[in-house]
Amino acid sequence: MDAFVWDQRFVTGETGVDDEHRELVRLINSLIGLQSKYVAAETVQAALDQLIAYAALHFAHEEALMESGGCDPRFVARHATVHRGFAEQVGKLSALPVGSVSLENLVNYLTAWLAQHILGMDQSMARQIAAIRRGVPAAEAYASESEQAADPATSSMLDAMAALYRIISERNDALGELNRNLEAKVVERTEALRESNRKLLESEHKRASEARRHMQHYLSQIIDGDPVPTLVIDASHRITHWNKACAAISGLPSETMVGTWNQWQAFYPESRPIMADLIVDGSLEERFNTYYHNIFRRSKTVPDAFEAESFFPHLGDGGRWLFFTAAPIRDADGKVVGAIETLQDVSERHQAEAQLLQYQGQLEAQVAERTGALEQANRQLAREHEELSELLRKVEAAQQQVLQSEKMAAIGQLAAGVAHEINNPVGFVNSNLGTLKGYTAHLLELVDAYESGQPEAIARARQKADLEFLREDLPALISESQDGLDRVTRIVQDLKDFSRVDQAERQHADLNAALSSTLNVVRNELKYKADVIVELGELPAVDCVPAQLNQVFMNLLVNAAQAIPEHGKIFVRSGVDREHVWFEVEDTGTGMPPEVRQRIFEPFFTTKPVGKGTGLGLSISYDIVVKRHHGRLDVASEPGRGTRFRIWLPVTPPDQNSSASP
Repeated sequence: MDAFVWDQRFVTGETGVDDEHRELVRLINSLIGLQSKYVAAETVQAALDQLIAYAALHFAHEEALMESGGCDPRFVARHATVHRGFAEQVGKLSALPVGSVSLENLVNYLTAWLAQHILGMDQSMARQIAAIRRGVPAAEAYASESEQAADPATSSMLDAMAALYRIISERNDALGELNRNLEAKVVERTEALRESNRKLLESEHKRASEARRHMQHYLSQIIDGDPVPTLVIDASHRITHWNKACAAISGLPSETMVGTWNQWQAFYPESRPIMADLIVDGSLEERFNTYYHNIFRRSKTVPDAFEAESFFPHLGDGGRWLFFTAAPIRDADGKVVGAIETLQDVSERHQAEAQLLQYQGQLEAQVAERTGALEQANRQLAREHEELSELLRKVEAAQQQVLQSEKMAAIGQLAAGVAHEINNPVGFVNSNLGTLKGYTAHLLELVDAYESGQPEAIARARQKADLEFLREDLPALISESQDGLDRVTRIVQDLKDFSRVDQAERQHADLNAALSSTLNVVRNELKYKADVIVELGELPAVDCVPAQLNQVFMNLLVNAAQAIPEHGKIFVRSGVDREHVWFEVEDTGTGMPPEVRQRIFEPFFTTKPVGKGTGLGLSISYDIVVKRHHGRLDVASEPGRGTRFRIWLPVTPPDQNSSASP
C-alpha cells in the first residue's frame, strides 16, 4: 500500500496538471519503497534524480499554463518563486550522504511540500484559470482568491504542512550533524501528517458526499418540475430520475420506476432497449436501425444525441405518437455515465395531419365540382366579355365622335375669329385693287395715245389720267395692299404654328413663341372681352408636342374670355423654376365656388348653357398636360375674384416614349 495516498480531493480539473501530480506521487512512493529495501546508493540517487527532473518539467508546464491561461502576473511570479525554493531545498537535501535517516527526511519533505502545494497554490491556480475562461478579469480572479476564506480542515492541513516545510527548510544546513536526532522527530511529524491527512480525507469525503446529495436533490427537483416528460438512467441502465410529466404520459409513477431497469415497460409489451439504453451502450447506427427501423436521426442541436418519432399503441386510450430525444451524460473526463431521454406527445399534430388529408380529399372533390362550374361560368364570362368589348368599342367610337365634335366646335369658333381677322385686310386690299384697276385703264389709254402720235389725243389722255395724282396715290395704294397681305400672311403663319400639322411628334420647342401664336389666333375672341397683358419670361426649349399645348393655351384663353361678363383683363405669364417651366392664365372674371372648382376636370362637366359647350375642354387639357407631358395643371379661384390656371411642365419629361397622339 502506498504511503502517500492519492485522492480525488487533489484533482484541480486541469487534466495535464492532474496527470503530472499523479506521476509525482508515484515517484515519491517509489522513493519511499526504497527505504525498506537494501539497495545501492546509486539506485537511490537515480530515483531521486528522476524525481527532481520530472518536478522541473512539471513546474515548467505549470508556469506555461499560467501564462497561456492569462493569470495575474503577481500570482505567476509568486508561484514561480515557490517552485525555485522547492528546487533549492531538494538540491540541498539530495547533496547529503544517502542513508536511511536522510532519505526518510527527504521523502517526508517531498510528501509534505507536494500535498501543501497541490491543495494550496495549484488549486488556486486552477480556480483562477477557470474564472478567466468564464470571462472574469485576471486581476479580479487573483483578488478573489486572496480574499476567499479557506476551508477549516484544509487550512489546518496546509498550516501543518507549511510549518513542517519551514522547519525542514530551516534545518537543512544542519541536517548532516543532527541526522540521528532528527530521524525520530521526522517519524513523529510524518505520523502526525498522516493522521492529519487521514482526517482531512475523511472531512473532504464527508463534505463531497453531502454536496453530492445536495446536488442530486437539486437536480431531481429541476427534472421533476420540468413539464417535458423526462427520464434519466445511469451507466448500468438503472433509472435515476422519472419526472411527474413522464409518469403522467406513461401511467407509471416514479416510485415504481426509479431504481429499476424497467424503462421498457412504459413503451413496449416486452423487454427491449429504449433509445437511452443504446446511448449508454455507445451503440452504432446499425444497432439503432435494428430497433428503430430508419425512423431515427442524429439531433441537429444536441451533440451525440439521437431523436425519432413513433406510434406507441399501448400508451393512453388508443395509443400515442411520441417524439423522443436521447443524449449522453458525461463526467468531467468525458466518459459516458448515463443518458437522458425526453418525450413529446405529438398525437394532436398527427390527428391534425390526418384531418388535413381528409379535408384535402374533400377539397379536391369540391375543386373538381367547382372547376366544372367555373368552366361553364368562364364560357359565360367570355360571351359577356365579348359583349362588353363590343360595347366598349362603341363607347370609344362615341367618345371619339364627341372629342371630334369638341375639336370641330373649337375649330369653328377659331375659324370665325380668323376669318374676321383675315377679312379686314382682304377687304381694303380688294378695294385698293379696284382703284388700281381704274388707274391701270387710264395709264393704258395714255400709252395708246402716245403710240398714235396725235398731240390732241395725248393731251386728253394725260388730263384724264391725272399723272400727278397717280404719282402720289399709287405708292400709297401698293403699300397699303402690301401691309394687308403681310397681315394675312402672319395670320396664316400663326394659324400654322398653332396647329403644327407638319410637326405632330415630340420636339424641343420655344413655348413662348407657341403661346404668342395662339394669342394671335384667338385675338378676335379676346379683344372684345378683355385687355390682354403678356408677361413672358425667358424659357429653355421644352421637349413636348407643341400642337397639343397650343390647344391647351387656346382652351384656357377662350375660357378666361368667356368667364368675364364685361370688359376685364387677362394676364398671360410664363417662367422657369429649376427643372420645370410654367405658364399662367389669370382672368378677372366671375370665379368659381369650391364645388365647381373640384369638378372642372371631369369629362362632360360644364356650367355653360346647353349647346354652348361639351364640358371636354379642360378634361382634354388635363389629359395633355398631366398624362401626356408628365406635368401638373393647378387652378385657384374664388367667386367674384377671378380664376388663375397654372401649367407646370418638365423641361425633359421622364418618359421619352409617351404618346404624342392628339
